Amino acid sequence: MFRKLIFITLALTLAIGISSASFTENQPKPTKKAAKKTKAKKSKDDDKTPAAATANTEKLTWYSMTDGFAKAKKEKKVLVVDVYTDWCYWCKVMDKLTYENKSIVTKMKKYAVAVKFNPEVNANHTVNGQVMNSDQLATYLNKGGRIPGYPMTFVWKDLSNSSKIEPYSGYMDTTTFNAVLNKSIQE
Repeated sequence: MFRKLIFITLALTLAIGISSASFTENQPKPTKKAAKKTKAKKSKDDDKTPAAATANTEKLTWYSMTDGFAKAKKEKKVLVVDVYTDWCYWCKVMDKLTYENKSIVTKMKKYAVAVKFNPEVNANHTVNGQVMNSDQLATYLNKGGRIPGYPMTFVWKDLSNSSKIEPYSGYMDTTTFNAVLNKSIQE
């Protein structure tokens, strides 16, 4: 009985595969002219997609810790450090939904300098004249503790005082992040 069932399943699978293969073989192949029309139409339709609409919007300029710290200090701006990893799902969501939001981009460009920092990539970082590797910088930003998870955002207004670094753990949507920015700007 079991062998019969397996044989029938295999026969049906094979028959379906052959009929779908013959169906696709009998379809006319598109000509080069038809392919060009399809491409032109597709790119025209793509202009209406949200991705194409946001492609023209301004984006944040992300700096290394060394360059971002120096720029923020020189321009007397708030330093926003986005601590992420390549494998972090919520880091990517925050990049797309929060950091690409038009009002966030506008506010960040006016009042802050944006830094991307991946603690899993070892590099040297200079902060207040002190050179640190990535592990040391992560500990420095988190005031001696380990980074509890990703994403992690540090907002630093008074760059001469490391005790003024404010940690924000986890994903922040646009509303939450906007409130964090407003708090650091108003202080």
